[in-house]
Amino acid sequence: MEEKLKATIDKIVQLSKQNEEFNINLRKALMVMPSAKSVLLDDERIGQIYEYCIEKVIRKQAEEFYKDFPLKTIVPNLIEDFVRMEFFRRKDCFGDFCLSLYQQIEGMTNKICESKELADITEKMWASPAYVKTQQDSPISISNRSESNYNIAMLLFSGQNKNTGQPYSVEKSRVTLQAQYAVDKMRIVVYFLGYKAMMKASDFDSYVELTGLLNNIYQCRNMNHRGNTLNQWEKETQERILPLKSFYFFKFMGVLAQYVDYIKKGIPSIPSIGEYARTLGKKKVTGINVIGKIDIKDDGKNRFKKKK
Repeated sequence: MEEKLKATIDKIVQLSKQNEEFNINLRKALMVMPSAKSVLLDDERIGQIYEYCIEKVIRKQAEEFYKDFPLKTIVPNLIEDFVRMEFFRRKDCFGDFCLSLYQQIEGMTNKICESKELADITEKMWASPAYVKTQQDSPISISNRSESNYNIAMLLFSGQNKNTGQPYSVEKSRVTLQAQYAVDKMRIVVYFLGYKAMMKASDFDSYVELTGLLNNIYQCRNMNHRGNTLNQWEKETQERILPLKSFYFFKFMGVLAQYVDYIKKGIPSIPSIGEYARTLGKKKVTGINVIGKIDIKDDGKNRFKKKK
C-alpha cells in the first residue's frame, strides 16, 4: 500500500509542476478537505489527468520541433507521429517507437521526392564527381568538383546486382526519383539537401554513419511485421540494437533531429543546385553489361589480380 501511495503522490506532484491550473485547484481542494482519506488511491481519474497533461506537454514539444518546417502540408501528420513516438518511448515499446519515428522520416522524404526540380537535378548529376575540392584559399563551390571518376551514383548506390552483374550505380541512376527504394531516397535527401550536393571527401565517415543509422531505423521499424522471416542483415541489426534499446531510443531521435535540420536548411538551396545542374551536359553513369555467361579458357596468363 505504501508503494501505491507513493506512486499516487508522485503523479500529483508531477501534475502540479506541469499544470498551474491543476496546482491551484488542488491546493483549494486540500484546504477544505476534511481528511486525507478522501484521496482515493484507486481513482483512475488521477492517472487519466496525469496522462493528459503529459500528452499536452509532448504535443507542445512536437509543435515546437516542427515549427518553421518548410513542408507545411504534412506538418499536422508529423506532429501526430511525433506524439505517438514519444508515447511509445515512455511505454518502452521500441518497435512501435521506431515505426512512429520512421513514419516521420518517410513522410518528409516522399514529399521531397515528389519535387520535379530535385528529380531533374539528380538525373543531371548522377555522373558528376561525388566530392567537391577543398582549397584553403577559396570557398567550397558546387562547380569546383573533384576530377575523380568516383561519381555521386557510386557513392549513393554502392554494390552490385548479383543477378545482372551490373553495379547498382548504373541500374538505379536509370530509375526515376519517385521510384527509388525508401533507403535510397533517404540517402538522396542526405546528399542533395544535407550536404547541398557539396560533399567533401572528409565528410564520408559522417555520411556513412548517418545513412547507416537511417537504415537501422528502417530495419527496426520492420519489427512490427508479423510472420516475417528475417534475413541475415535484419537479424544482425536487431541482435545488435535490441540489447541497447535504451541507448538507441535517444540515438534514433538524434537522427530524426539531424534529418529535419538538413531538410530545413537544404530546401532553400534546391534552386541554386538546379541552376548548376542545368549547365551540365547529358552524361549517363556507365558500367559493364554482362549478357549471359562467358567461359574463358585458362591459357596460363594471369589476367586478374588474386586476393591475398
